[in-house]
Amino acid sequence: MKSFVTVLFVVYELYLCESQEISAGTAFVLKGEDMLLNVTKAVVLGDLEYFSWKFYKNNIVRFTSNNKKVSANYTGRLEFPVKKFSVKLKNLQEADSGVYTAEVTKESTEELVKYNVKVQDRASLPLLTVSSVSDSSSSCSFTVTCSSQDSHINSTFTCETRACSQEGGERSEGIPDTFLQVHQSSGSIICNHSNHVSWTNDTKTIKDVCPKHFVPHQPNIVPIILGVCFAIFILAIIGVVLWCLRKRRTSKKVILENTVYDTAQPGAPARTQDPKDEASALCLSSCYACVGPHTGPTETRNTAQLESVYAQVKNTTPGP
Repeated sequence: MKSFVTVLFVVYELYLCESQEISAGTAFVLKGEDMLLNVTKAVVLGDLEYFSWKFYKNNIVRFTSNNKKVSANYTGRLEFPVKKFSVKLKNLQEADSGVYTAEVTKESTEELVKYNVKVQDRASLPLLTVSSVSDSSSSCSFTVTCSSQDSHINSTFTCETRACSQEGGERSEGIPDTFLQVHQSSGSIICNHSNHVSWTNDTKTIKDVCPKHFVPHQPNIVPIILGVCFAIFILAIIGVVLWCLRKRRTSKKVILENTVYDTAQPGAPARTQDPKDEASALCLSSCYACVGPHTGPTETRNTAQLESVYAQVKNTTPGP
């Protein structure tokens, strides 16, 4: 039993390898475009040896060690890149579909590269039609037909408020190298027609078919509002911080402007300090005087000072 499973596994691996080689050698080209026939293996030709590109069994171009000869059917349709023995075939048409091979002939002929080229025209524009509509108070059902030149697909949709479903899921159909597909997306029914080189589509808006039962989903504005509020909050914080810094600078400037410098007067009599005004005495005894609010009437204080000065002058005046 174990040996039988091993044999099956080996056969499966060989099948995968063969499939990969076939698919790797297949190239799809849009009609009117160019195709590079590339040689990756290094080739060195000697005398009486040559390298050929062939379309089926017919020569396209043949290289020798110092020359090349282009077939009359491909004159003006070939370009030769810098890479030796590679060829660019220009303006491919549907008749150019087929097998291209690169061969080197020395003592025997060896096949180096094989391309299976398929030239395709652009996919034709499909046609999407609504064939029947069943409208009730709770739902709306309709059938669409997605068709191309070669095939068509029918699909039924049922719509309720803000939701539509496709009967049987997404539908698709393929004929060789051409595909049809019908599905819904963003409030529309889409009919796609494609091949390996191009695609095109036709659409219909669901609300035009079922206007009463299809309400497009409204975008969620909550994240937008939260984002705006957060931005305003950050700007408010920045504004408060700047206002506080500015007020702090202004306060420092006012304090500096209100500072009074006191200069000591030599020979001036010491002034007796009022015990009740100890803070003022401490300020005046330093080089910097503190300016504080006046607690007594200005007139009385000035009069007392003047009387004290006159008394001192009178007592010091010598007699006759």
